[in-house]
This record gives sequence, C-alpha cells and structure tokens, in this order.
Amino acid sequence: MNLHKIKKFIWGISIVIFPVLCSAQDNDQRQINIKGFLDSYHALQLKNPNEVMSSRTRLRTELGLSKENIYLYTSLNATYNSILNDEIQIELREAYMEYTAKNWSIKAGRQIVIWGNSDGLRITDVVSPMDMTEFLARDYDDIRIPVNGLKLNYTNTKLKVELIFIPVSSFFIVPVHAKNPWSVFALSNEDIYSVNLDDTPQKLLKNGEFGGRLSFYLSGIDFSFSVLHTWNKMPVFKRNRISKENDTTYIKGIYKRMDMLGFDFSYPLSQFILRGEAALYLNEALSEKIDSDSNYIVTSNTSNILLGVDWYPGAEWTITAQYSNKYIADYNSKIEQPKNTTLATLGITKKVFRSTLALSSFTYFDITNKGAFNRTSIDYALTDEIHALLGCDWFNGDKGMFGKYKDNTELWIKLKYSF
Repeated sequence: MNLHKIKKFIWGISIVIFPVLCSAQDNDQRQINIKGFLDSYHALQLKNPNEVMSSRTRLRTELGLSKENIYLYTSLNATYNSILNDEIQIELREAYMEYTAKNWSIKAGRQIVIWGNSDGLRITDVVSPMDMTEFLARDYDDIRIPVNGLKLNYTNTKLKVELIFIPVSSFFIVPVHAKNPWSVFALSNEDIYSVNLDDTPQKLLKNGEFGGRLSFYLSGIDFSFSVLHTWNKMPVFKRNRISKENDTTYIKGIYKRMDMLGFDFSYPLSQFILRGEAALYLNEALSEKIDSDSNYIVTSNTSNILLGVDWYPGAEWTITAQYSNKYIADYNSKIEQPKNTTLATLGITKKVFRSTLALSSFTYFDITNKGAFNRTSIDYALTDEIHALLGCDWFNGDKGMFGKYKDNTELWIKLKYSF
C-alpha cells in the first residue's frame, strides 16, 4: 500500500474516533449515546495452496443524539484490509434523522431497511442490497448495504403502515477481480476479461424506488403484506467475445425494473415459532447460459416461498430450520438458472458456562445443485466487552453457488472489543 493510502487511512481513523474523544466532555448530556466496537478477523484456507483468505481490522463508531421528538444517528466504519487494498476505506454506514410523534414517525437519510422474517435468505427482504465482497464469510448483518431514502411509519397497537421512497438506488457490491478468491466468475488469472458494473440506472427521480409494508399484530399471529417498485439489485451478466483475436470476454452487469409483491407471517406455538414468506417478482431479469448463442437478458415472473420453524427447547438451545423454493415461469432451457431452485437451512446454537460460551452451526443446503455451506463457530465472552471467536467455513459441491467456492474452505479467528 502506498504512502498516500496510509495517510488517508490515518486521517479517516481520526475522524472516526473524534466523537469518542469528545464524549469525555459530554458525560452530563444523557441525550448523547456513543458506542461502537473494534474487531479483527483473519482466515486461512485449509486446502492447497493454504492462502490467507482474509485479514482485516475494523473500527466502528456509532453516535446517537436525541432531543424531544428528534433523533439523529450516524455510524462510521474505518477498515484496514491487508488482502484487498480497495477495501481500505472510511465508510459512512448510516446517517439519518428521525422525527417521532404519538403514532407516526418519519426517518430520512442513509439507513438499513429489513423486511420479512427469514434468517439468511432473501424473499421479501429486497430493499437493502448486499455486499458480497467475501460472499457469506462475514456476519449476515455486516453484509447489508444501507440505502438513502425516506421512510414514513404509522403505528398503533394492532397494525403498522410503512411507506418508503428511495430517490437513488443502491446495488449489490460484487467481487469480480480474478485475484479475489470470492470472485463471482470462475476464471483463472490467465483469462482475459473486462467487467463493467457501472451501467446502473441514471440518478433521476423516475428511476427511484417506492413501496410499502402493512403489518398486523393480532392475538397469536403477526403477518404483513408488502409491495416494492424496484430493480434487480444483484446484476445479471451479459457476456460477449468481441475482440479482434476473440480472446477477451466482455462482461456487463444489467439492471432492469421489477416489482415485488410479498407476504410474511409469524405464529408462536408453545416452544416453536412458525414463520413463512412468499413473494412474486414481476419481470425479474435473468441471464442466458454462457454457451448460449445469443447470451442476452430475459425477464420473467418468478415465485419465491419460504417456510421456517424456530424451536426453543430450553437449557439455552436454539434450533432453526428453513425451506425455500424459487420457480421461474415461462422457462426455457437457455436460462442460466434452473426452473426450480431449492434451498434449505439448519441452525443450532447452544450456550454454556452461564452463557459465556456460545456454540453455533449454520448450514445452507443447495438441494438443486447438491452443494452446501456450513459456518461453525465458538464465541467466548472473556468479559462483557471482549469476545474471542474461532470458526470454520466449509464449502461442498461441484456446481452452483457453493460448489464455485469448494476450494475456499477456511479456518478463521476473530477478536472483538465493544465500547
């Protein structure tokens, strides 16, 4: 890393920690809330050539200021990444203002929006895009990308109305460099290719997103209806070989309008919570197979369903299971995705030693492609503020999204200090 980047990073660190230093002078102002954490994460590939898969350290500060009906919040990330220089950055994660009255509130600014009730799967939760720089080898909450929007809420004891407007859309961050082990393209360093993911919709009001969610909280059951006029946040790829020697692959990310109609519910039953989501994506963009003659983008209506159950048997055990299926209408054999894509998940968590040690395992099963991804971890609380974590990310399969990373099975360690 050059000297300019080092200076820029140090300057950014000073901005991030400045609110913390100032907080010592504001101890009597109880309306100011400052917190954050410092964590360091490192991962080693377990298969040859046993490369370092990740090595990053992050400082996050969060500042909240409330006065009467107004609440201001901002959070900043300062990240140093010794593997990916492009990830050395100061990032404004969230920054919004919220005004709250008796039954309604309005929030404006950079914020994370979460819809639905699934765990690690996206059905109706399509507002905030995802950062896939390291695929799923990060905490799911850290993968979410905030959106710049305006959200209006009305709430009473039995229902909640949420309206949202996003004037400028945000999209998935997709790793494409051949040197990144999490690249979405299975290309070697010797392959010649050019990727353009910058052809996103123009920043015009007509290209904004808008929608809403209506939630009901009734005796014994919660359920919601949602609708969103949006884009495919994850680009679909169009590939062409148009160089003179026909040795270069040109890849372009395509973004198209789509609409989402969704429904979700949650129903507690003794030690169990039954959950479900369903969504219809209207005119979702889909790409053709790489070896297709035309390799163009098609659109089709797709249906997406999820059923899940959470079991709390006691003794600090938590067991979760989910089943999801995606179906493409008007299917033809040239479409890259299969007509039906089925995924399942299984999560198990157990806390011991007076809840100071948490053992967890979460597995994605790609039933369609016979692949799997498992993250197993041990989280030990040295103190309330200091946690030490050790884990393993295991990939299996010959094709599909997990088979693509079958050589990326890794052992990782993480230290986290919260303040």
